Amino acid sequence: MFIIPKLQLEDIFACAQCGYCVKKCPVYYFLGWESTSPRGKMFTLKEILGNNSRLDEQKIHKLGKPLSMRFFNCTFCGLCKEVCHVEVDLLEIWSKVREVLYELGIVPESIIKLSETVKQSKNIYMMDNTSRMDWVTYTGADVNFKDSAEVVYFVGCITSFSGRVQSIAQAVSSLLNYVNEDWTLLKDEWCCGHPLVLSGAIREARVLAFHNVEMIESTGAKRVVTGCPGCYLALKHEYPRLLGKKPKFEVLHSSQLLSTYITSGRLVVPKSDITLTYHDPCELGRISGIIREPRVVLQSVTDTFVEPEYFGRESICCGSGGLLKAVNPSLAESIAQRRYGMLASTNVEVIVSACPTCVQTLAQTATTMQNGKRVIDLSQLIAERIGLM
Repeated sequence: MFIIPKLQLEDIFACAQCGYCVKKCPVYYFLGWESTSPRGKMFTLKEILGNNSRLDEQKIHKLGKPLSMRFFNCTFCGLCKEVCHVEVDLLEIWSKVREVLYELGIVPESIIKLSETVKQSKNIYMMDNTSRMDWVTYTGADVNFKDSAEVVYFVGCITSFSGRVQSIAQAVSSLLNYVNEDWTLLKDEWCCGHPLVLSGAIREARVLAFHNVEMIESTGAKRVVTGCPGCYLALKHEYPRLLGKKPKFEVLHSSQLLSTYITSGRLVVPKSDITLTYHDPCELGRISGIIREPRVVLQSVTDTFVEPEYFGRESICCGSGGLLKAVNPSLAESIAQRRYGMLASTNVEVIVSACPTCVQTLAQTATTMQNGKRVIDLSQLIAERIGLM
């Protein structure tokens, strides 16, 4: 038997089955199955729980794969939580259920493969982790490896290994150098562990968290900056829970750091007449509350900034969250095309985001749809405007 924590148990039975979450769910928008909607999943949990706080393993095993797919056909975008009138923390509930399903071995095969990959190779690509710094050679970036520094740049798996977005790491590095920041890369960075948390593999994620914190704290760094919202969530919010203590460093997303540089006058960006729109990454905007800072940076670049349909806390997912690409790639692609259509309909020249996964997904969608829109990261935009790239 798996016991549901009291607060989450109260949240499950507090659900009024009103359906506000159903209207907003990007997965329900395409599948149209009530069972995959947030309301449908909550109804299922009530059935499994009955009148106590324990999830019935027999019922879970009986429902098997269909039950698992209900909870993994999800982008973890948090829109359901955002619109919940009784303020149920749905993301915490989905996380707990995935943890139970993982412990029982009732998760999609792709999730098992992903978690095994991360555990073995310390990255999501099953690459030799010693090649994590190959992006430096590929991009020609001027990087630092120091025993001690004020700032650690935590690059993340996507930016390190995916050729489409490695220039984001180049951009962040060049900007840190430009403002004369005392910074370093980690000599042995591992995956942040966020993909394992999303898989439900909590014990395995804890191993990665311990290693990364130990590596960061060994440098004496006061701040860690990352351009990946998933890494930001892991380092800032998941690590204290995984390790039972708060690490001895502040965690910043690159958009927060750039905003600070610009407002303090440490970084001056020449304005242009370029037209821009911005896609709020779910994990950065709605979940982490970092909405103002990217716009401060964008408004330093141009006066022609156009908000897309649905932005800020109401932003629509690009389709790559929650490991959906691994579980249901065709559904993820449909969600990406829907979001890209909203962004492209602004008729701007460039679509900007602040997440390597969002940039990669939207850029790939732009290529597929052949309408010529450029998709770049916020750090790339600023590095280009200053002439660093």
